[in-house]
Amino acid sequence: MDGSQETQSAPGSSQAREFIKPTISFESVTFSNGDVLTFEEDEIIVFVGPNNAGKSAALRELEAFVSRNVEQKVIKSVTLRRSGSEKELLRYLQENALTLGQPGQHSYAGMGYNIHQNHVSWFDQPSDRHPVAPFFCTRLSTENRLVGSNPAAAIALFAEPPNHPIHLLLMDNMLAAKISGLFKHAFGADLIPFRAGGGSFPLFVGRKPPLVPGEDELSRSFIDRLRADAVALDQQGDGMRSFASVLLYVLAADHHSIQFLDEPEAFLHPPQARLVGEFIARERKAKSQLFIATHSTDILDGLISGGADKVRIVRIQRDGAVNRVKELSREKTTAIVKDTLARYSRVFDGIFYQHVVICEADADCLFYSSLLNTKAISSDRRADVLFIHTAGKHRMAQLAATLRELDVPVSVVADIDLLKEENTCKKLFETMGGNWSEICGHFQSIKHAVEQRRPPLNAEQVASLIRDKLNGVGGTDEFPKAVEKGIKNIFNTLSPWDEVKRAGRSALPPGQATKHFDDLLAKAQAVGLWIVPVGELEGFCRSIDGGHGPGFVAKVLEERSLETDPELQEAREFVSRLWARARPSDAAD
Repeated sequence: MDGSQETQSAPGSSQAREFIKPTISFESVTFSNGDVLTFEEDEIIVFVGPNNAGKSAALRELEAFVSRNVEQKVIKSVTLRRSGSEKELLRYLQENALTLGQPGQHSYAGMGYNIHQNHVSWFDQPSDRHPVAPFFCTRLSTENRLVGSNPAAAIALFAEPPNHPIHLLLMDNMLAAKISGLFKHAFGADLIPFRAGGGSFPLFVGRKPPLVPGEDELSRSFIDRLRADAVALDQQGDGMRSFASVLLYVLAADHHSIQFLDEPEAFLHPPQARLVGEFIARERKAKSQLFIATHSTDILDGLISGGADKVRIVRIQRDGAVNRVKELSREKTTAIVKDTLARYSRVFDGIFYQHVVICEADADCLFYSSLLNTKAISSDRRADVLFIHTAGKHRMAQLAATLRELDVPVSVVADIDLLKEENTCKKLFETMGGNWSEICGHFQSIKHAVEQRRPPLNAEQVASLIRDKLNGVGGTDEFPKAVEKGIKNIFNTLSPWDEVKRAGRSALPPGQATKHFDDLLAKAQAVGLWIVPVGELEGFCRSIDGGHGPGFVAKVLEERSLETDPELQEAREFVSRLWARARPSDAAD
């Protein structure tokens, strides 16, 4: 089945196009569920998503489409964009490739390609381009990451076609210096092509000695100094070798108009992963498409730091036999780049999970995730769920919106005092897909019932209460603990919502206010917004005298059984209800 179409760019004047380099790029890609994405010829397209979603498969299938148009599993069809013609490809090869073989039966060879003269015409074929495809695209797989920077076989430079990026470094001193500089930025050592390797050209890592008058890089004195200050790259750690391979195949051997890079983070520590992403985005050739599959937020962070205007983040998610895709808009990507808190809130981590739960604080994340991963709730299979916190309620909607735009299933857990602020509650409810008119009446009734019982204390009232506590306190002795506690309690009762937060639903006025709360709770849960019915985290285990937040959670985890403690039953039921709604279909018991 033909799964591809092509568009031909309009020809210009023969003089302007005399030395054009023909290209192939993807104009559009149709995924297995019918979703279509269109691309420009100079973009970085980053495939992200959970394990086994089809990211690496998409790279392999796109590469196959450059050669032949055959419908695949993840990719249904593509439309290719071509610039140039068969004649212009032939002219380019005659001017830039090495000619091998006998006249009339010769071929054109270069980095990664060897095209017989009779096969140049395949460039114009609508459905099969496999003889010329290696000229236009290349893929660096995870499997080849470590061996990609191994020594290159020795060739007669400038007389034989280069077949390894190291050959390109040996033929271009400026390119070698550029790649070495990037490598040194990451590891603090030069990356040096070794010309005197006999049957091979290895790379060395260390300090490149300066040439002295009368020396070149084949001089015995230079080689001795180099060997004393550097060692072969293939004897170094996997991280260095992987990093070098990405630089070599993506930035050095950059003549292809389409590149595919699978898991560039492989074998790298986070700082190096971020750097390689930044280098790729900043240093790659201008007129080429780069498709990347990654599991790394460090790679993502580096890419958007190096070229946010050209980076497109596409989340792939498997739904049975089909693959759904959702793209993060460029506006949202740019907003994340500018928002330091968003970039470092682990929001990008969420796109690699099947579900994300957003909480107010780190202690909430620890408590609820510990409960979720008990056998009683998620069985023997560890839930593929990420818990992230926002340091309060006001940023919950923003993070939820970013994740939902990428088709990441999201739940939000908020303390009951979310109902104190209408704008915050409304924005979060609507971000989660709710219609505010459905709960507005409930919200207003609850808020009115709570605040009419006692208005918030004003400044003079607070000052008067503190003065009463300080009455009789003086001298040089230690400040009385009882008085200190009493003053703190004053600040815990400034608002009528403080009591509601401590006691939860039971602190609401009986009757209509409680009924409105139950109705609001049910409608909020239906869109994935989970308001803590006991008020706040600590309300799930009131007998723990462990303070607040992290101290409380630490005591619960140390002293109680999450599986069987009777006082934690309400907490288990709360998390069980959340998981029953959030659990992916393939995680069912």
